[in-house]
Amino acid sequence: MKNMESLYMGKPLYNAVLENEDDGIMRISLVSSPAVQVNFITLSQQEELRMYAVENEEEKVLLGVVMVADTPIYRIGMSGMEYYINFTKDTIKKMAEKMLLDGNTSKVNLEHLDNTDVNGVNLVEIFIKDVDKGISPIGFENVPDGSLFAKYKVHNDELWNRVKAGEFKGFSLEGYFNVTEVEMSAEQTEIELYTEILDLLNKINKRTRI
Repeated sequence: MKNMESLYMGKPLYNAVLENEDDGIMRISLVSSPAVQVNFITLSQQEELRMYAVENEEEKVLLGVVMVADTPIYRIGMSGMEYYINFTKDTIKKMAEKMLLDGNTSKVNLEHLDNTDVNGVNLVEIFIKDVDKGISPIGFENVPDGSLFAKYKVHNDELWNRVKAGEFKGFSLEGYFNVTEVEMSAEQTEIELYTEILDLLNKINKRTRI
């Protein structure tokens, strides 16, 4: 059984980390909905945040969030295990640097499917949101500081028409990452335990009414 220090909303919580040469972002995918895999991680936009925008229709430029910082993301593994994974600001910074170093900036596919690599989609800018430095794109105010953004120029007319038609709704990264358990503070642990007790009491009350 997991101890309380490694739980978030009652589920195991892990930090993604880069530990060896093979770790990092392999490619970006244009997706219509989130995809879930085990070990090989594919993550896409959070529904409550604006994560994607056609920045310049004439020049065919897309702006989107590659990864949100310090935001536990709910996942279900193929084994059925439920958990949360979190990308810290430090990990995101390392991810961006390694993506550029590895030359994976223009590797793009569709919906994380094999044999869907597309030509004519090139990275033109990658940056990390930093409000204090004035790096905060309009329309993405609710995205946390430290999140990774990217701009892609689409030279492929057929693909651009599919983007405009709303077929693709966000960026999603593919990559290899190791994970470490997150240790919460005593105060966070107490809050989580209190929340679980209230939830249990509510379930008991509902059963009583029935």
